[in-house]
Formats: sequence, structure tokens, C-alpha cells
Amino acid sequence: MSELNDSLKYELKKNVFFSAYSEQELEDLFSLAKTVTFKSRKEIFGQGDQGDSMYILLSGRVKISTYSSAGKETVLSFFGPGDILGEIALLDEGPRTAAAHVLEETRALQLYRKDFLPFIEKHPRIALQIISVLCQRLRRTDMFIEEVVTMQAAPRLARALLRLADVHGKEDPDGSTRIHLKLSQGNLGAHAGLMRENVNRQLKIWEEGGILSNDNGIIVLHKISMLEEVIAEATS
Repeated sequence: MSELNDSLKYELKKNVFFSAYSEQELEDLFSLAKTVTFKSRKEIFGQGDQGDSMYILLSGRVKISTYSSAGKETVLSFFGPGDILGEIALLDEGPRTAAAHVLEETRALQLYRKDFLPFIEKHPRIALQIISVLCQRLRRTDMFIEEVVTMQAAPRLARALLRLADVHGKEDPDGSTRIHLKLSQGNLGAHAGLMRENVNRQLKIWEEGGILSNDNGIIVLHKISMLEEVIAEATS
């Protein structure tokens, strides 16, 4: 596929899902894909939808959410370039386990089940990569459930911020960590399992204490060690 240039292949191979692929395997895989573009706030798929394809993100940001019967949203994760989504329904032919909404314009490669399963049959070791990805996501979900059940608001929000910094953070020249993901307090709260009002209150406390700041919607962590102390005190 002509769009699969060397730079893109390099970026994708940083992702655990693609790290074990050879150059030829990547070329074979992407020859089966088509490029799609989603505008901001677009729903890629909904929870419970029937799924026959998965997506490999080339650019943009997507949030993955589940909804209770009362409509309460829980944001499980935020995906960016190199990440995959929709692989569970593609593999088991069941309904989508979560919804995917676009936070900013996103380009992706779409792979259909009818093409992807024969590819795995020809490259069986790649199935182990898929299992690895699914296991990692299950571990994160288990950790999230533990946080919601056992932690108070402050340590829960601290852990959510550190989790986002680990995935989306980049270090500034002054040593601070900038989370390159514009989040509303509602989305951040849904990711931490908190009400927006609780998030707003705690962020103000930490801003006043110089622990973090908000730079035009981007959260900058100045004292990560203090967030770690909040978590340590809650788990000791």
C-alpha cells in the first residue's frame, strides 16, 4: 500500500501489536486495508453494534467508552496513532463491547474480518500478538475496576493522570510532563470514574499547589512525585 511509507511503518512497529511483524507481513496486511477518515465527534461504532472490521489509527484521537443501562459513560481509554480498535468483535463475531468516538479528526486503516482471518491463518504467530494486546487491555480494565471500588477521588484522579501521562505524555524542557491529549473535565472524570464537579475541585487544589497546570486544555504535570504520594498514601 503506497501510504505505508517507512516513517509510518517505523511508528506502527513501536506498537506492541505490530512489533513482531516483518516488513513483508506489514506490507501483506496493509494491502488488505482501506483508508477511512472520521470527523471530530463522529461515532466510529457504538456499544452493542455488530462488528465485522477493526481499525488501525494513523492520526487523530479516539476515546473508547462503555455505557450503563442508565446512560452513564465510563471512558476506558484514549487511542492515538498506531493503536488498534474493534478487534474483539472482528475476532469473535459478537457485538461491540464498547463505543468509539472521535475526539479530533482521525484517519485509520480499516480491515475486514473476511480478509484478516485468512491473513492470521497464513501468519499464526501474529495471533500471539493479538492475545498479548487483549491481555494488556483486560489487565487495565481490572485495574480500573479496582480503583473505582477501593479508591477515593484524589488518588483515583491521580492514577488516571499518571496513566494518561504514561501513554500520551512528553517531557518539557523544564522536566514537566505534558499530556498531549485535550480533555474536557467530563471526559477526564469519565476516565477516572468521577463526576465532573469532583474533577474540577481536585484539579483546582493541585493547580494552587503547583502540582499541575492547564495550558489551553493540555494538562501539564509539574510534580509527578506528589501525585505518586497521593496514590501511595491511599494504598498503604
